[in-house]
Amino acid sequence: RTDYGYNGIEKTATTAKAIIAYYYGKPASFSYLSGCSNGGRDGMVASQRFPDLFDGIIAGNPGFDLPRAGIAEAWNEQSLAPLATRQDTNGQPYIPDTFPPQDLEVVSAAILSACDALDGLVDGIVDNFPACTDEVVFPVLHKFTCRAGGAHGNVPHGGSCLTAAQVDALKRIFAGPKNSQGEPLYSSWYWDAGIWDPATASGAGFSLWNVGNVTPAPLANNAINLTLGAGAVPMIFTNPPVVTPVAGPNGQEAFMFNYNFDVDAPTIFESAPLYPESPMEFMTGVLLDLVPFMRHGGKLIIYASVNDGIFSGVDIVNWYEAMNSTMDGNADQFTRLFMVPNMAHCGGGPATNSFAPAMLTAITDWVENGTAPDRIVAANTNTASPFPSGGLFDPRVAQNFPTGGTRPLCPYPQQSRYKGAGSTADATNFVCVRPRHSDDDVNE
Repeated sequence: RTDYGYNGIEKTATTAKAIIAYYYGKPASFSYLSGCSNGGRDGMVASQRFPDLFDGIIAGNPGFDLPRAGIAEAWNEQSLAPLATRQDTNGQPYIPDTFPPQDLEVVSAAILSACDALDGLVDGIVDNFPACTDEVVFPVLHKFTCRAGGAHGNVPHGGSCLTAAQVDALKRIFAGPKNSQGEPLYSSWYWDAGIWDPATASGAGFSLWNVGNVTPAPLANNAINLTLGAGAVPMIFTNPPVVTPVAGPNGQEAFMFNYNFDVDAPTIFESAPLYPESPMEFMTGVLLDLVPFMRHGGKLIIYASVNDGIFSGVDIVNWYEAMNSTMDGNADQFTRLFMVPNMAHCGGGPATNSFAPAMLTAITDWVENGTAPDRIVAANTNTASPFPSGGLFDPRVAQNFPTGGTRPLCPYPQQSRYKGAGSTADATNFVCVRPRHSDDDVNE
């Protein structure tokens, strides 16, 4: 487990450096690490445990807080379970029925109705995501709740509205996991329109991780939380590990649906005779003191989805704020955090999510020339508008979305703002600004 958590990072890097030096007859001038998801976690761990190992690091959608995110996986599935009307082959609630894509389309439309204009441009992208709070979103979600007869919020369930139980489940999920005393065990989540991907008519990252896809009989849960997550939570993020069969009535799914947030969750901080390091010790990159990395001259670029399906955007923003405070407000000397609205986990979604070459250019320019990135130009690769024109959506959403165009990603806490003239599909017509509003704080 420690090799997976951190040993492998150092051993792989030092071995690679030795091979490079042998082949070229001299060491590499600069060393970089770029990865997403667990690779992003590797980057954050490297900056904290091995501060002299890399000169530049790109950490995308980092699983830097994986054990606590694993708790959220169990919480989310238990939140959806009461909505299930069928059982899978293991006798567990069949989750794909609970939030089909057409219902997540309603959620996306509700979020845009509540928050899209908060950044000054109705375009399907909520750049002012800190202001898109529960207080703003909940009233609109209730307007989209099914009732007998009428239009929006007053129609039979079937793709135009949400059941009250679905709304309650969403509220529970987005509030984040808690124990029986109401104490938070992970983090809340940002409301983001990327919960639905119109380009693929799917639930995008949220559905992939939490819901899964309906399959022909025999019914099988296929949400990643109940496949990959159901193996990792008992075996890696519980201490000591709990050995569970892959399938069957007492298998990995059952562990997730029966996870006890008072008893099981605290084990992420516990040691055991054969496993002296707790999951939070060997598996995370949550340290706040990055002075050694800064003194080495290292540069760190982090990018994350505003509403990743597995790792909370609120969690990474909270970490950045705390790290910046620990570093006496000097985080921007060596770190940039870019939040990407609408993007699914590590890519995809109705977003300007094509930016890998620009990120690489930015980190090398920062390390080798001392030029810090003040924005990253990202492209939207969809050739057609990913949001419908009309129906549940404001027609301006489809008109102003950067179809096949570009937008700037801004270093947190700055946000992208339209200048008021020119194409909304051209990044040159947008500036990065720090918003002035009472909701510019992170949701706890």
